[in-house]
Amino acid sequence: MNLKTKLEIFKKDHSYLKLRKDPRLKKFIEQVIKTICVLSIPLPMVILAFGMWWLFFFSRSWHFSASTQEIVMFGWLPLFGILYSILMIAVFGTVWKEYKTIRNAVKDFDINTFMNLRDERMSPLIYTLSMTFSSAITLAFMGFRYHNFLSGALIMGSASYLLYLLFFVIIEIDNPCSGFWYIKSIPAEWLKIDPKKWRERRNRSARKDFEKALADLCNELADEKKS
Repeated sequence: MNLKTKLEIFKKDHSYLKLRKDPRLKKFIEQVIKTICVLSIPLPMVILAFGMWWLFFFSRSWHFSASTQEIVMFGWLPLFGILYSILMIAVFGTVWKEYKTIRNAVKDFDINTFMNLRDERMSPLIYTLSMTFSSAITLAFMGFRYHNFLSGALIMGSASYLLYLLFFVIIEIDNPCSGFWYIKSIPAEWLKIDPKKWRERRNRSARKDFEKALADLCNELADEKKS
């Protein structure tokens, strides 16, 4: 075996160096970190709900009676659950549509559409209503009688976590210019512009064009009457 063959056999594999420089790997790691951050956002609310359940319900053996529990299971939970689902579907559809519109505006370099939607947010009343529904559903789960601490902790933790996760994901999508999942391709110059002043200037320009066109139309009508 000659020296060249020996070197080829014991040649080191440097493919990991190419992998480290691959932008797809960097993007994947970044998305994993963002996902973990988003998944951790509801944890304070879950801990708060879990602490309230343990302090005021489980430790004191406070729970619904058998008849009340049936009413909650077949009346309270379905009512608030259905209303909450309908509300979240409508809100999520609205914010997702605006998010996609802003992304397309950035791709098409449509600054007018971007400025119109940049500071658009869901009304605080919508968020207040969704928090009320989610709190009512969480309260219903708190009042159930659980056989042991583990089963109660599992049901309480998972239910409250999913409710608040959906709420915070909608908030994240509602603001595509900041947060964890912001749109990176937005030109830096666009973010420095005040959307309110931009719309005011554009409206003044449109108003001048309208007044000029209206004056020209009135002059034409006046000329027609004279002739």
